Amino acid sequence: MRIVNICLSLAISLVMGLAVFEGGLRLIGLGPPVTLNRFDDALGWSKVPDVTITRATPEGFDITYAFNADGLRDDADVVPQKPPGTYRVVALGDSFTLGFTVERRDLFVDLLEDLWTREGRAVQVVNTGTEGYSTDQEVAWLLQHGADWQPDLVLLFAYDNDIYWNGQTEYDGLAKPRFAADGTLETGTLEDLDPPCWMKDSAIGRLFSSKGAGVPRFRPGTVDILREFGVLLDEQPEWMADPLARTGGALLALAAECERLGARVVVVPIPSHSAIDPDFATSFAERLGLTHVDWSADRPVDLFLDAARAAGIETLDARPFLVQRFAAEGDLYFQKDWHLNPAGNRALASFLHDSLEGSAGLPAATTSAELGAVSEPGAKGLPTPLLLFLALWTFLGTMYSMVYRDEPKLLAVARVGALLGVVFGLVLGLGKLAEMLPPNLARGVPILVVLCILGFVAYKLGNRLGTICELLLAFTRRGHWYLMPLVTILLTIGGLLVVAASSPLIAPFIYTLF
Repeated sequence: MRIVNICLSLAISLVMGLAVFEGGLRLIGLGPPVTLNRFDDALGWSKVPDVTITRATPEGFDITYAFNADGLRDDADVVPQKPPGTYRVVALGDSFTLGFTVERRDLFVDLLEDLWTREGRAVQVVNTGTEGYSTDQEVAWLLQHGADWQPDLVLLFAYDNDIYWNGQTEYDGLAKPRFAADGTLETGTLEDLDPPCWMKDSAIGRLFSSKGAGVPRFRPGTVDILREFGVLLDEQPEWMADPLARTGGALLALAAECERLGARVVVVPIPSHSAIDPDFATSFAERLGLTHVDWSADRPVDLFLDAARAAGIETLDARPFLVQRFAAEGDLYFQKDWHLNPAGNRALASFLHDSLEGSAGLPAATTSAELGAVSEPGAKGLPTPLLLFLALWTFLGTMYSMVYRDEPKLLAVARVGALLGVVFGLVLGLGKLAEMLPPNLARGVPILVVLCILGFVAYKLGNRLGTICELLLAFTRRGHWYLMPLVTILLTIGGLLVVAASSPLIAPFIYTLF
């Protein structure tokens, strides 16, 4: 019986320790990411229907994604059955089409539909964009669902990295479909390579998981870069021949399916930030190590246009229009994230509207309409680091001044500001370091931070750690497993108070917990 009690004490202590560790990781932002998708045995993954999810963007604000019953980021009343007298446009694409970092009011798919609607046209644009999709998955979606949605026009929005991933059967550890060069869909029913498990659904599992560390890379010069950027090089690597051929095969399948559906099809490659902004292209090359090799940001778009024309598909080249709009209005892309910002989405919507005007079958306009003003990204999202710093400084400075009334007010506020400055500097600095490091090294930064925090706590506790261990060992040996939760909580609180009393930098944050 004693052995059972001892085992129970150890188990409860381990569970509580893991729970505290899990909660701490989630508190500092290292919890499992919010996912928009679920496994799909035909497409690899698809969006979860009938859910609303809010997720933070790399730019520091929140975006809300609301999916309807068919798993589309579209209105609830958008269903496969086409309304009578409606001209239906199906938009195929990846995160650009999904609207990865913009609300729907700023997304080019919705803006285009809004323009046509305000002109009195009975046009419905169905947004099928899905995060992480490449061209083959977009075409596979049309093969599976196209007949149900009865499109009159299919717009496929391709992006640079599609070409490489069109040659792969996996993306970030997830199975995906692939076409042969002749347009045949090679893959049948896909296997779920990433089933639900604690490793990906917990902060602890995510911290020590190796998933994503093996992103394919190659060395064109003196540095390693991601293979998906191989399409940019003037001298194409030998292994790019197969993805290019399979990209052409996916487009052949697209043309054949649209002919079967009786729908017009147009391919619209979305150019990268580097193709529109020369200054960004320079910084992009420096960041990736492309300064000593010959490359072109226009090459992926040119390759897509050539492949589409070879498949007998109409094309639209948005680059000249976007370059003019960039010169007139400024940046069209986010800086940290590579997607179009609200201004870029409006520019692309305007380009599509003007380019498709007069298309066969498109209802004629009865009125005129223009796009409204660009909304400020993040205006309703999370505060920026500066706003968060000012808010904390105001609150904590006020509280500190009220508690320590004998200290000069300005000195008290200055101390709090200095403390917050150190904390924010460390956090932002580590974040910047993680962005600069290669992915396999960047993954170690959070682990290093956690180890440093634990080491600091252990250092401050000093000899008290021995006393804590002896106390826990005594309770374990006696089999007092029912007291372990209370003992663990009391020791945790006591340890925090000891650390707070020995470190003026940490004390304000620990004391606020109580």
